[in-house]
Amino acid sequence: MENFSVEKQCVVKVSSDTYIVVFKENISHEFGQFVMIQTTSLTRKPFMLGTWENKTAISVQVKGHGTRNIVTCENKLQLHGPLGKAISIPSGKGIAVVSISCLAAAIELHNVTNCDVLIGSKRPICFNLPFRQCVKDSEFSKALKSTDFSLYDWYFISGSRSMENLVLKTIPNKKNAFVSMEEYMACGIGACKGCAIQTKAGIKHVCTDGPVFRGDILC
Repeated sequence: MENFSVEKQCVVKVSSDTYIVVFKENISHEFGQFVMIQTTSLTRKPFMLGTWENKTAISVQVKGHGTRNIVTCENKLQLHGPLGKAISIPSGKGIAVVSISCLAAAIELHNVTNCDVLIGSKRPICFNLPFRQCVKDSEFSKALKSTDFSLYDWYFISGSRSMENLVLKTIPNKKNAFVSMEEYMACGIGACKGCAIQTKAGIKHVCTDGPVFRGDILC
């Protein structure tokens, strides 16, 4: 892992508060790894690496000054990484169930595994995606109920904690579920211990033990 800078190739508006930031440089990484990006508040924020049109990209949901700066700043961004543990996806047919704020990671996973993708968004999506997409919680809940998850061998889940819990309750095999917990991270390098979570395997730190965990060990 290292500190380095990248140039933004483009920024794609996905919804009223969510964007794909595409880098000119391809960052060598494995699926599940993330980078910390410097913001104007002198803090770093974590973003799982993904893909947009065969270029390395991240999804950014604007929640405050830091994330807005990542979307609107001039070309260069300061990154630290790649960080975290890559995940080994089982063989067989999979599905990624994600919020729109995790779109870039879902695209990369689809490109690598040809998995199905189900996307939930609280706000209208600006363009058609080649995946199933639901706007508003009620539509997302209907989509979960109408999906036969027994047809799948594995599941990747990424979104808010409430959304992840809802999906985990729906799928039949939590052992083959992989849940991203990146929203819990602070420093990203294991120094602050602020990302500690209780699991059935004891205390784990999201930035060094994850950020993706099997569903059957999460409490």
